[in-house]
Amino acid sequence: MIKWPALLLLLLAQGGAWAEENPELMSRGEELVMGRCFLCHGGTGDSSSPLYPKLAGQNEQYLLKQLNNFKQGQRDSNDMRKVVAEMDEQDFRAVAHFFSRQAPSRGKSAYAEMRAVGEKIYKEGNPEKGLKACRDCHGDDGGGSATLPKIAGQHTLYVETQLALFEERKRTNDNALMQDIAMRLDSDEMRALAEYLRGL
Repeated sequence: MIKWPALLLLLLAQGGAWAEENPELMSRGEELVMGRCFLCHGGTGDSSSPLYPKLAGQNEQYLLKQLNNFKQGQRDSNDMRKVVAEMDEQDFRAVAHFFSRQAPSRGKSAYAEMRAVGEKIYKEGNPEKGLKACRDCHGDDGGGSATLPKIAGQHTLYVETQLALFEERKRTNDNALMQDIAMRLDSDEMRALAEYLRGL
């Protein structure tokens, strides 16, 4: 049985909603977001364009890792490479802190049958293909963890695109397991899974 102090430390370590908000980082983060990020991701990270990920409510440690990966060339993106070129670690911390404290929104799925297929993959995987359930890593609610992304409510097109990049081994900065998982999904399954996550 986990005692309360241990549980509190665990929640803080995960950077969840219970973690203390840092006013200085929030202020600097908002300044950076409005100066560099809002055109693609929106002022609070709730991107309206399906080309760009929703960052509102994303896990702070995960965001920090991605920013560093873009800076170091471990994750490819012409747009992000330009954005982070003149940013330092403290800037990254501020942006990650700010976005992680914003309220995420849930998308609406318009394709019930497709969503049902995606839900089955997410919750059960596909034993015939050796595909494990997505929720084993990303959680029942799609919230991820400190090191794994929150994928609930994400744009369908963005999720499809990232799965395709993993499948083609063009995205290699994250868990290598994702490449294996994506290779076991066909394009219809990728879309169904993305559609389910959109409304999760």
